[in-house]
Amino acid sequence: MITDRHQLYESFLERYPIDWLPQMTLQEYTDLVPNESFCNWVESKTEELGSIWGSNAFKFGIFRYKNIEKSNPKIQYDDKYAWYTRYARYGASDAMEAFKKVRTAIAVVATAARNHDLDMIESVDVINGMYKWKIAFLYSDKWLIPIYKQEWLRDLCINFGMDNAEKAGMSQLMKFLIERRGDKDVFEYYDELIATLKKIQVDKPAKEWLYAPGEGASQWERCLRDGVMLLGWDDLGDYSRFTNRDEIVDEMRKVYDNPKGRFSNDSLAVWEFAKVMKPGDTVYAKKGLYKIVGRGIVEGEYEYNDDVDEYLSSRKVRWTDIGEWDSPQQLVQKTLTDISKYPDYVESLEGLFDEESKISDMGHNKRVWLLIASPKTYTFADKPVGAKQMWTLYNDNNRKRNVFTDMEAAKEGDIVVCYDSNPSKRIVALARVSKSSDGKEIEFEKIETLFEPVTWQEMKDNEALSEVRFIKSPMGVTFCGLSDDEADSLLEMIRAKNPELKQKDSKELYLKEDFLQEVFMTEAHYDRLESLLRTKQNVILQGAPGVGKTYSARRLAYSIMGEKDDSRIEMVQFHQNYSYEDFIMGFKPQEDGSFRIEEGRFYKFCKRAELDPDPDRMYFFIIDEINRGNLSKIFGELLMLIEKDYRGYKLKLAYRDEEFSVPKNLYIIGMMNTADRSLAMIDYALRRRFSFFEIVPGFESTGFREMLDSFGNERLNRVIARIKELNGIIESDDSLGKGFCIGHSYFCFPKDDFDEMTLRNVIEYDIQPMLAEYWFDDPKKAAGEIRILKDLLS
Repeated sequence: MITDRHQLYESFLERYPIDWLPQMTLQEYTDLVPNESFCNWVESKTEELGSIWGSNAFKFGIFRYKNIEKSNPKIQYDDKYAWYTRYARYGASDAMEAFKKVRTAIAVVATAARNHDLDMIESVDVINGMYKWKIAFLYSDKWLIPIYKQEWLRDLCINFGMDNAEKAGMSQLMKFLIERRGDKDVFEYYDELIATLKKIQVDKPAKEWLYAPGEGASQWERCLRDGVMLLGWDDLGDYSRFTNRDEIVDEMRKVYDNPKGRFSNDSLAVWEFAKVMKPGDTVYAKKGLYKIVGRGIVEGEYEYNDDVDEYLSSRKVRWTDIGEWDSPQQLVQKTLTDISKYPDYVESLEGLFDEESKISDMGHNKRVWLLIASPKTYTFADKPVGAKQMWTLYNDNNRKRNVFTDMEAAKEGDIVVCYDSNPSKRIVALARVSKSSDGKEIEFEKIETLFEPVTWQEMKDNEALSEVRFIKSPMGVTFCGLSDDEADSLLEMIRAKNPELKQKDSKELYLKEDFLQEVFMTEAHYDRLESLLRTKQNVILQGAPGVGKTYSARRLAYSIMGEKDDSRIEMVQFHQNYSYEDFIMGFKPQEDGSFRIEEGRFYKFCKRAELDPDPDRMYFFIIDEINRGNLSKIFGELLMLIEKDYRGYKLKLAYRDEEFSVPKNLYIIGMMNTADRSLAMIDYALRRRFSFFEIVPGFESTGFREMLDSFGNERLNRVIARIKELNGIIESDDSLGKGFCIGHSYFCFPKDDFDEMTLRNVIEYDIQPMLAEYWFDDPKKAAGEIRILKDLLS
């Protein structure tokens, strides 16, 4: 076998001798004869001399294409060839000039390989890493090692005891292994290295990673759909070309025009994603700082794909768990973090998952069917979980329903996806076949309400569902089967919008005592507020800056629910451009230039509350800055429906032929800042539908006094005493009033983080600008009050 590989090596050199390279034509490079081009020989014909399979044709720098999407700004095209736009930096303005740059780079690499100049090979950046080093080996007279993945070389060098191997470049790693070779035949040595590498990879412990699938988990649906994890920083191009982190930092400084930028976290994420992560590693996907949305197993090496618009770098991942879990602690903000070094934290993450969260439990080992119902006749949407329904195989005219044979084929236990036809046009629930067909009837049992329905348009836009009978020709179809791939795709769409198979049973208890411990309000004020919200169902918390209105609103909801259940709380912030279309529903532009009706936040939350199997479970919709929006415009016809007496009363919506109501188990909490001079008085029509509760500074509350005593800081005590006096001055000022008092939350410091510099910063950067604004027409008074506060710090 060794002799055969030596012969193959010589065959390549006979076909493409080094002195011929400067005369190689573009056609000979790419497509002289099918499967006989230079590129094909380097990648395919000489695979036994070390493989560089993977990625795509852009590794060759320039290639001939048949069909390609011409929308990537990093790529240049003519009618035959595609090449990197960055070649323009080297003076290439067309395909031939781009090829000349590539051809020159190949010749330089080949010559450097003949001259044993590893540093020169590493410095060439016109062609990409693995391809470049494969060419170097083919012209090296077999003194180089035929392994072209830097991470493989690094693992070998670490195994053999090389110092600083983790930071070494490709040339240093190659040199170390060459010195170990001695007099061994290159291919015999190669076989030994590969055997060692396999053992290393088997013995190497898998790592655990915490990963953000795009900002705000924006790429999570794509990750689920394609079975991948994705990373951005697309301006860097193919990560595999970098040989160390310093190169990544240098490139980031260039492309992001920040010559002094450190890029510590970003460069580490890129490096570890491309070079350190391995198949078999575990990935925990996160959303924000407090939510875990999935867990998966890495199944592929790093890949770079220029054929997509964004997030070009990926790895294949088998997502085993999809849901939404509260993190045991606040998550780090980095995009990718190796958490293997924190085994206790990994163990706590593992504790979040149970068998009911696994995708396999969705019924992949069972057949999946699509049931189409007319909501005017029957819908699973408003039925409780466990409800059963018999379905006839014949219609009222005694004709077989479409598709009759599928109804006969469905077996007990199979999964049923329940779709509501006009006017809803959306998947609203999951069911199972509870009794197989007896030739006349089949029975279904509801197993899950989908609080975030999947729409007809979303199904239609999913290419994997294009051959589903109902998608191709929806007219008349009542029941149809899905292939395994179609079922996988549809269930993943459903799971992406409805992560948890059921509400988790265990929630952290949260009672009145917890509220009073965290929110500095007197017990009497809390009792009055809770009674007001239960009675009116709509309350606005108003107050001065820093009294903790937003903080209080969520904890008020917790205390009334009796538990911390964020799945029953939704929060939005109004602003001048917020509209009925954002809040309820309306036409939204799509990427193809068309418009589509999309449901708003309040509409979706009302549906979630309405469809809860337990009608007594309370839901809370929180609106921050409620008086900043055009309230009549935002609420529209729902202005009447939010009144307690009209809860459950149905009206037809403006954008859809659908009757809608605000459910009786939904409560609305709004917040408004009474010190904002720029805001008009709240609309009277809305004012009479809400009760207004004043949240006052909590300096006199038991909780605040206990916190103050725990600090034992005399300067802080003096400042608080003066702030209370200052509030009296503000309240008695005819141009201000109690709505402008200074709130206690400015002084709610974490005990471990408090020092006198923190206190000084609050005075100078929070209180001082506020007082200057309050007495803008009397700067001497503002300056005098500020001076008094600052003197207390000395």
